[in-house]
Amino acid sequence: MATALLTGRALPGVTRDAVAGRTVSAESARDAVAELLDEATDEVDAAAFLTAVAVGGATPVLVAAAVEAVLAVARPVAWTGPAVDVVGTGGDGSGSVNISTLAGLVAASAGATVAKAGNRAATSPCGSADLLEALGIELDAGERIPELLAAHRFAFLFAPALHPALRRLAPVRRRLGFKTLFNLSGPLANPVPLTGRLIGTATRRDQEVLAEAAARLGHRRTWVVQGFDGMDELTTAGPARVLRVDGRTVTESAVDPSALPLRPAGREALAGGGPARNAELARQVLDGTAPAPLLDTVLLNAAAVLHLAGLTDDLGGGIVLARDAVRRGAPAELAARLARAPITQESSS
Repeated sequence: MATALLTGRALPGVTRDAVAGRTVSAESARDAVAELLDEATDEVDAAAFLTAVAVGGATPVLVAAAVEAVLAVARPVAWTGPAVDVVGTGGDGSGSVNISTLAGLVAASAGATVAKAGNRAATSPCGSADLLEALGIELDAGERIPELLAAHRFAFLFAPALHPALRRLAPVRRRLGFKTLFNLSGPLANPVPLTGRLIGTATRRDQEVLAEAAARLGHRRTWVVQGFDGMDELTTAGPARVLRVDGRTVTESAVDPSALPLRPAGREALAGGGPARNAELARQVLDGTAPAPLLDTVLLNAAAVLHLAGLTDDLGGGIVLARDAVRRGAPAELAARLARAPITQESSS
């Protein structure tokens, strides 16, 4: 079955503009991504667009448009209370344990409500979904997500289940074999109306594009961070650059872990593996028996989540809350409760 290349209305022009490096208007970008998600759009057209954007570089306008288009057709989540997310773009090549996921669990056990978006591994041996599955935690809670948030202050939002429109593009993206526009838009496309976000990026350019896209979308209490040595999370090894988004405003600051009560950790101290290995390390973090450098790295990110949730005035206060939760066994108990939560018929089918 052959169709003419780029037969959509907005898609052809935006693809040509992306190839030529020309500015794309927000309206054209939104229309193009909406066409991209339409089942009638040919895979060749989709591949041409995604390749053009990857070669020309995703812009804040295109990333924001992708977020809006994806959320317009996402499965709704009936939650109106406060909630934060902690997520990384991946691709930092560190092979680290799932720090963002563990930080989310620790922060939830310390009082934050965490709607943790994630997926299976794409750029590492173990993604957030792979880890939680290894811990026995349900991936697709469906309509029970608000119930989990209310009862446990933590729910996992499995990207393929909540963004079914992206499923048809999955084979194309796998065959392309490089990061596409949706790798960048994903951290901003949580269907829960979040009140705070911690987003880690592997490169400075991705950090700046994501921060500007978040500002275009009017997100508040959002930190887009690039950790020391290019890691896509805060680390205790050295300072992190932080772009703080509050509405349309983006300001730059830094997090210096040497000023906090934390033990420094190099990449080797944070190294993970496949789901079984990362689940083993996760249990050690959650029950407080992990080596201090790994545990403190998770606590630092959990502290940022607690701060963005409005529970602490600064990272120092967040570290106190997070460390106290670990000492009380709260994160391990939370993981156990989530693993005992009943599986929905929809999820078990």
